[in-house]
Amino acid sequence: MAEPTTTGSISLTVIFVALLGPLAGPYALIAFAALAGALWPLSAQTTVTRTEGAWLLLRCTLTAIVLTGVAASVLERQWQIPVNEALAPVALLIGALGNGWRPVFTAIAAALGALANRASGGQGNG
Repeated sequence: MAEPTTTGSISLTVIFVALLGPLAGPYALIAFAALAGALWPLSAQTTVTRTEGAWLLLRCTLTAIVLTGVAASVLERQWQIPVNEALAPVALLIGALGNGWRPVFTAIAAALGALANRASGGQGNG
């Protein structure tokens, strides 16, 4: 007796992968690279419970997912690096930065302050 087979679900899967694969590919790439980067700050933590570790991993991964598109497009505008080639390294670096955003924001604020001071002609020193 022949075994029953279902080709309907397999055919739908093949169709969806063929149609949506090129669209979902960059998002999967960003998610996996962000997760790989987020494992570095997790490995650096010494006294972390499983719950705290999961939240750290989730926070770093989601931050990288949200910021990767913007950072990759800035790289393309500034240095003509194509976005599709910059997605994985940018997501990995943002995820690896982990909780180290405070020095980044301090440096950005200092650069903006220097730019504002230069634009005002140094009149804000007093």
